[in-house]
Amino acid sequence: MKFTVLTRVLGIAGFLFFGNTALAQLKITYPVSRAVFQRDQSNNSTIYVAGTYAQPVTKVEARLVMMSDGQGNDTDWQTIQTNPQGGIFQGSLKGRGGWYRLETRAWQGNTLVGQDNVARIGIGEVFIITGQSNAQGFQQKGAEGATDDRVNCITYDNSVANSLDNPPSLSFRQLGADALVGPRGQSAWCWGLLGDMITRKYNVPVLFINTAWAGTAIQNWIESFDGKTTKNIFIDQNLPAGMPYGNLLIALRYFSSLQGLRAVLWQQGETDNHLRLQQEQYKNSMQLLINKTRSDTKRYPSWMLARSSYNLGRVDPGIIAAQNQVINTFNNNVFAGPETDRIQIPRYDAVNNDGGTHFGGDGLRQYAEAWFASMDERFFTGAIPLLPLQTPALTVACASTNQGVNLSLQTEVRDKDNTLFQLTNITWSNGQKGSSLAVTAPGTYYAIAKDESGTTFISPSVTISAPLVPVAPVITQAGTQQACADSTFTFSTDSPIANNIIWSTNANTRQLTTGTAGTYTARAVNLYGCTSPVSEPASLVIQPKQAPPLVEQRGPFSLQALPPAGAIVAKRQYDWKTGSSIVSGNADVIKVTQNGAYSARSKTTFTIGNNSVVCYSLFSKDVNYVSNENAENGIIAFPNPSVDGIVRLEIKENIKNATITVSTLSGQVIYTTLLPVFDNQLAINLSTFSPGNYIVRVKADGYKATRRVWIK
Repeated sequence: MKFTVLTRVLGIAGFLFFGNTALAQLKITYPVSRAVFQRDQSNNSTIYVAGTYAQPVTKVEARLVMMSDGQGNDTDWQTIQTNPQGGIFQGSLKGRGGWYRLETRAWQGNTLVGQDNVARIGIGEVFIITGQSNAQGFQQKGAEGATDDRVNCITYDNSVANSLDNPPSLSFRQLGADALVGPRGQSAWCWGLLGDMITRKYNVPVLFINTAWAGTAIQNWIESFDGKTTKNIFIDQNLPAGMPYGNLLIALRYFSSLQGLRAVLWQQGETDNHLRLQQEQYKNSMQLLINKTRSDTKRYPSWMLARSSYNLGRVDPGIIAAQNQVINTFNNNVFAGPETDRIQIPRYDAVNNDGGTHFGGDGLRQYAEAWFASMDERFFTGAIPLLPLQTPALTVACASTNQGVNLSLQTEVRDKDNTLFQLTNITWSNGQKGSSLAVTAPGTYYAIAKDESGTTFISPSVTISAPLVPVAPVITQAGTQQACADSTFTFSTDSPIANNIIWSTNANTRQLTTGTAGTYTARAVNLYGCTSPVSEPASLVIQPKQAPPLVEQRGPFSLQALPPAGAIVAKRQYDWKTGSSIVSGNADVIKVTQNGAYSARSKTTFTIGNNSVVCYSLFSKDVNYVSNENAENGIIAFPNPSVDGIVRLEIKENIKNATITVSTLSGQVIYTTLLPVFDNQLAINLSTFSPGNYIVRVKADGYKATRRVWIK
């Protein structure tokens, strides 16, 4: 086990160490850390993943890796999208209940170009808490936070604004002792303890959303339907319009669409005891509230009702009976929660033997245990969960004018039961309405969409960067370039890596490698599909194919390479070899003293402007060389006699600081030269002297040789 933990830690480190440049090429924008997604009854769920990339990619993959050993099941890499377009990727990832790090990676062909990860993503249980004060909770009454990192809540606080609009953004935190369980929960209350119990038993994370409102009667929930106003019965003052039902409706339409939901947890009845509400009226109102949540969301959320009525020492059997009637209604998808009237009597806030109403201190632990006892196998088997709804697809494409970017949102979404959600109310982040948006300025854009029932969907977000239309690329190999006939040349541009390059040949590659002479241009295409003007042209000249040289023996100790007939005049050098061994020297004439088969290839240099290219021929046919064993003292003068007055000297061994003189038979010196190294053929021009015999002497340290030559 220690080895496994160490491997997992090192895996995280290795993943993060990939490099800032590569990491920056990919960014997960959804989900955010601590998001928990409702599992189905087989302990599975689908996580919808979206993000952005900063350079063209051909595939995006994702996987789930346990945050700690035993907290789920790692998945293999799953392809979530191939050939994404427009700078965004979106897709889905299946996993089992657990607490994970979500990892993504992007490929361009077989090259890994980006990675990103989000820690603490959960597949588990999502609950909406609602009702009145013993659900809402209070500060300063001994509430304990969850000790398990996997117990979470939303951070959205609507207790002041009381807005009926969507929350401004998704944000979650661990349900610690100081947590306010949004949108209205005032403390960790009993929910942190309950979350610990659930994670301990079922080994899955938990998310709580608290929409409870202290002091509310069942009539307040009914009267606030459809944005209407209801009165606080204790202070003769209206509650904010649409409240308290508004927070519950937002949670069902917004959070349950995104995260899913196991059940609504209802704790209420104390105020209706105070009002002496009749059993039948409470039952009808409770059922009306449940039905309203289902008609307002076009879904069928499960409910769990606490049996509660205790208020200032008094219980109301009629309220309890009404709650039980709703629970026992056939096929109602409503489950029995805890019987709270017997917990902590008198209550924590009892004064002067009035019995009190609210839990506190150890009573909160008893309260949490009662909720947990109600969440038995029957509940988790029977409570049909709402699973997260699919994120509508966002299409990003360049406008037909090539002067901006068009965003288009999918307007039909279906859930796993093939229920159709027709998105009829779409609002973009800049306030514009409609299923499409014309973008003419850089920024981050997304859409919030609703169907006719108000079920809310959030599109992936996309960041449109400047320039919306890319600038014309510059081919960095400007002007006229050249290549050999048997090779290629590669053109590239200065365009940012975020752009695709389209060449005049219609090749779609960052670089263009070609062996065809001609003129080439390039255009840049950004991630949104907008195209730049055409670049300035660059041209390519293909130099002619080089024929092998002709190799012949020039002297007793030398070979010579000659250009083939008709070869152009150019700067040439030669590579020599014998068998598979390279012979030193690049001149057209080389000295040889070892027997063998020799060949050469030409290296011709072509220059255009400031650039040069060396083109190679094939190696010539082999020429067999046999050393001259008759050379006295290793030196030969030839031709001898010489008709044109040119005498060539070759020496078998290389010598240094050699002095060469030519004199008449009478001893008059007519020619002299000093060679620092005598290692190749030396030509002596005696054509200006009279025909006859001459003496050639070669002297060096430890070496002396004399030859008589005849000039005809």
